[in-house]
Amino acid sequence: MREAVSRAKPTLWLIAIALLLWLPVEQSAAETDNEDIHAPSKSIDLPKDAKIGEITYTCRNGTAKCRISDFMQKAKVCALLVVRDAKYRIEKFGSPKEFCDEEDGVNDRKKLYGVASVAKSITSTLVGHAIAVKQGARTRQDFEAALRRPVGHYVSDLTTFIPSAHAGVPLDQVLRMRSGVWWTEYGWKGFLSGAVFFSQRVRQLHESVPYFARRYVLRTPWSPRFNYSALDAAIAAQAANDMLDGVRLTKFLETGIWAAIGAESDAKWAVDKEGTAIGPCCFKATVGDLARFGLLVLRRGRDGDGKEIIPEAWFDIATKNRGRVDEIPPGNRSANANLPMHYGYFWWLNPKGTDFSAVGRDGQFIHVFPESDTVVVQISDWDAWTNGDALEVETFEAHAALVSAISRLP
Repeated sequence: MREAVSRAKPTLWLIAIALLLWLPVEQSAAETDNEDIHAPSKSIDLPKDAKIGEITYTCRNGTAKCRISDFMQKAKVCALLVVRDAKYRIEKFGSPKEFCDEEDGVNDRKKLYGVASVAKSITSTLVGHAIAVKQGARTRQDFEAALRRPVGHYVSDLTTFIPSAHAGVPLDQVLRMRSGVWWTEYGWKGFLSGAVFFSQRVRQLHESVPYFARRYVLRTPWSPRFNYSALDAAIAAQAANDMLDGVRLTKFLETGIWAAIGAESDAKWAVDKEGTAIGPCCFKATVGDLARFGLLVLRRGRDGDGKEIIPEAWFDIATKNRGRVDEIPPGNRSANANLPMHYGYFWWLNPKGTDFSAVGRDGQFIHVFPESDTVVVQISDWDAWTNGDALEVETFEAHAALVSAISRLP
């Protein structure tokens, strides 16, 4: 996961520290930290295994040819699944003795993999689905009208007592991580990390997301710029949850998208004190079900039979590059200098193509290639993006070779 670091002035740091600490901790909830997303009674099979032999790709900055089997070792790939819609699949699994060695000691299609920030892209898609179902949005204009409304319109708890800075921010800016709300994902030299603080308060001490967010009352005085923020993603999930009039976001996912894709297994999603899905992270699913989700996005909201689940207009907003407005500024901690990417609605967008990706901090990807009708899912073991920028470059080269290989099949 690429992270952004704010360069706030010392006076702002002092004010922020005071604001972060003034709220007492909410009492722990009795409910579990995770909720099951139950699979439907019948799953939908993925396409047949193509059983392609060794595939090579351009590597080492274009100076050599490498094999996918070598890439699996170098990039510590636990699972790799390539699906060409309704045609073929390629699947490979790494040895758990070398990496991804968790309690079960296996890497296969039955294993639930934690996918970190890939959850953000699932959250974004649920926002679009919730707007369509509860507000009747069908066209781009319908969605844009809903997205222009401030977050406080959807999440009333943000306006209680001292309002959160998010309350007045349009939902559009939150989904693009340009809310302008003061937040430092990884802090300053490891100090005051927003991500760690969020984990402590929401995940470990069971605060609700709105309660946690009311500590953040400062906004930048300039035009909002891209700033990678787990809190923006958490607020987006809360907004979707509160649109649903008492139906939890986890249940909405279960009966909607998860049923429509014909998931093969239950998934798990961590929730806050009130049972709201934690939007920035903490989702677990099989590699096959992640591919099924990717196929729904690839088909622009339609299931395998062509039935509309989410209006196509949503994906014109969420997954299409809008040029400079989606740029990540050079020098931003989220920018990969050797693989410049844009950022939209919790998706990483290729400025030179039509492909886009969900990306997680340990090297998890749902990489969607619309022009090739193909989705690549990769689960890796990068230890919080250790050498991640270089590995991401090689990963995208490997993905391109895999897509090219499966596209050549009849």
